[in-house]
Amino acid sequence: MEERDPLKPPEFQKTPFSSSRKENWEERGSRVLLGNYTREPLVFEKGRGSYLFDSAGVSYLDFLGGIAIHVLGHCHPGITHAIQKQAQRMVHLSNLYYNPAVVDFAEILVEKTFADRVFFSNSGTEAVEAAIKLARRYGAQTGRFEMISMEGSFHGRTLGAMTLTGQPKIREGFGPLPPGFLYAPFNDFEKVRATRTKDTVAVIVEPVQGEIGVIPAQKEFLQKLREWTREEDILLILDEIQTGMGRTGTLYAYEQYEIVPDILVSSKALGGGLPLGAILTTDRLSQFLPPGSHGSTFGGNPVACAAGAALLRALFAEDFLPERVRTMSAYLWDGLIALKGRYPSVIREVRGKGFMIGIVVNASAKKIKDRFREERVLVNATGPADEVIRLLPPLSLSYDETDDFLSVANRIFSALSGGGT
Repeated sequence: MEERDPLKPPEFQKTPFSSSRKENWEERGSRVLLGNYTREPLVFEKGRGSYLFDSAGVSYLDFLGGIAIHVLGHCHPGITHAIQKQAQRMVHLSNLYYNPAVVDFAEILVEKTFADRVFFSNSGTEAVEAAIKLARRYGAQTGRFEMISMEGSFHGRTLGAMTLTGQPKIREGFGPLPPGFLYAPFNDFEKVRATRTKDTVAVIVEPVQGEIGVIPAQKEFLQKLREWTREEDILLILDEIQTGMGRTGTLYAYEQYEIVPDILVSSKALGGGLPLGAILTTDRLSQFLPPGSHGSTFGGNPVACAAGAALLRALFAEDFLPERVRTMSAYLWDGLIALKGRYPSVIREVRGKGFMIGIVVNASAKKIKDRFREERVLVNATGPADEVIRLLPPLSLSYDETDDFLSVANRIFSALSGGGT
């Protein structure tokens, strides 16, 4: 019997892509696409489950998932069917009218979270902008407009969200920036409190800082922050764009911190792979965005909402939350901790929550990422000093796929440590 390639699912072994066209997509893309991305030398044409396939049918184990988008892998049957079904009914409808797909998804989000009300946008950065506007409208009654964000945070690329982002390199060269944004050290409650002024109306924080290197918030920090902001009539906004949709083990990470925010910002996986963002909030706060104060032409697109609803139903119907995610992520974490013990000269730390993991290395993360790519495994390099390998595998990851990843990681880290075991 022919031995199975561990990084190629059996159903695709004998069905490689047939490409009569031999276009050089990399070369063509480099001529016409704006050069604001550093793209990998890869062209993918198809995805299934935990794998991506190039035009030759070569499979890659995807531990990046479109940067935390595909929590149930590529082309989940329920999500795909929901997209097809809704596209046959209606692709777009103005927000001047109601649509069953949009209302249905909002009802599910309200049922499963603290929220009473939902506003849909096209993306995470637009959802952050909506949260900024809601906070400022709330503060206008007392003349407050300032927001405190955390150093190292990432909230988006539009002007307001970028200014809110606590990384100077993200803001560099785009001034003058809008006023009213302050920054405080992450996980340091006393310094956040000391940053507050009489004009402060809101504090925004990510339960796990993803772009800076997968750094989780301390439970005590968020709980103190919640207690203080409530006492001082300051809004607490949680940016759960990357941590949402089960990524950390619960639908949203705030549940694990045993707090409830005033506003929650969601996106990435929210639309089941389609562009969709949202803010979740309360009846009381929703009154500060009355008709005409904010809007979005494509926000709450019926197809994206149908996909998001299908994702949410699958997460609960297929028992991913919380038990399966807890079990499978623990299996992966155990393997990574074992690698850390085996190669301490290479791996400095393993941190994160659930299926949002950062491996802090004593080497160039970008070079290690390239080694993974050569082994047909996709990971991400991040961190301010090129020292973190970021893992964002699907929640549907199997034991065999986890073992395949750990086997590749073992080979790479063994070579970097000089071949030690």
